[in-house]
Amino acid sequence: MVLLRGLNYDFSGQQSSIITTAAAADATTLIIENTEGFADDDYIVIAPSTEKSEIVRIDAAVSSNTDLTITALKFSHSANIEIFRLPYNQMKFYECSSINGTYTEIASSTTELSYADNYTNYDYTASTADYYYKRTFYNETTDDESLIALSNSWQTDDEVLYVTEPEMRTFLQFDENDFPNEVDIRFFIRIGMANVDLDFDTSNTNLLLIASLLQTKTLIMRGLATKSLSKGYIQINAEGRTITKAYQELVLEAENTLQEYKEFILRNGRREATATNFMNDTTQIDTWTRTDIINMMNGTTNAVDFQSYYSYKRRL
Repeated sequence: MVLLRGLNYDFSGQQSSIITTAAAADATTLIIENTEGFADDDYIVIAPSTEKSEIVRIDAAVSSNTDLTITALKFSHSANIEIFRLPYNQMKFYECSSINGTYTEIASSTTELSYADNYTNYDYTASTADYYYKRTFYNETTDDESLIALSNSWQTDDEVLYVTEPEMRTFLQFDENDFPNEVDIRFFIRIGMANVDLDFDTSNTNLLLIASLLQTKTLIMRGLATKSLSKGYIQINAEGRTITKAYQELVLEAENTLQEYKEFILRNGRREATATNFMNDTTQIDTWTRTDIINMMNGTTNAVDFQSYYSYKRRL
C-alpha cells in the first residue's frame, strides 16, 4: 500500500466572499457578503487550510444578493470566514507503468477533495512498484472532469503503513468529520509504528496491525486530551451518537489503552521468541528459549534469582 497525495485544485482565481452571519452545523443556508459569481450546482470550500474546512454544494438557483442555499454543513462556522467557489468537489487518480504512456483510472479511487491540507490523500492498497501517477478533478453533479494532460505525473516511495487512516477511524468509532483530521491521524500512525518497531521485533503482519492500532489510539487520545484543554471538550460522533469527552476521560482512556498495548506486546513477544536460544548458547542451556527467560524474569523469580540460577547452570 502507498499513499497517493494529489495536489488540490487552485481556487485562488475563483470567486470568493465572506460569511457575514454565523452558521450552525447542519444549516442549509449560508449568509455571505455577496452572491455574485456563485451559481446553482457550484461547489464552495469554506475555511480552507483549517481543521473545519469543508466543501458544500449550492443547492438551488441563486436568487438573493446575500443568501446561498447549500447542502447541510458538517461544522459550525463563525462570521468573517472566507469561502471560495470550486468547479470540482472530487479527485480521481490514474496510473501508468511509464511516464509518457496511457494512464488508466484506478478503480474506486474517486475521493472527496480535502482542503484541510494542500493535498487530497488516497490509500492505494493494490499499488505496483515504480508506477507513475496523475490526478484529475471531478464534479460529481455535472460529470465535468479536468484534462489529465494538465496533470503532472509523480512516483511515490511512501512507506508501508501497518494500519491505514480509515481503519484507525473504524477502530476508534470516529466518523470522517471528527478530529483529528486524516493528516493528523496519519502522523499519529507513523509515530505509533516507530514505537512498535522499537518495542516489538516481529514480521507478523497481524501482530503489527493490532499493536499499531493500540499504540496509535494511545497517541490520539493523548492528543485529544491536550486539545480539549483549549477547546473545553471534544465531541465525537459514533454510530449516530454525539459523545462529549473532557481531559480526564481522554487521559484515562489513553492510559488504559497503553496498558493494553504493553500486555499485548509482552504476551505476543513471548510467543514470537519460542525458537530462539538465549545468547546463542548451545552448551548447558540449549533447551532454554527466550520465553523461558522472560517467564523467569517476570514471574515469581526475579532477575537477581535468574542471574544466580544461570551462573549455577553454567558451572555444571
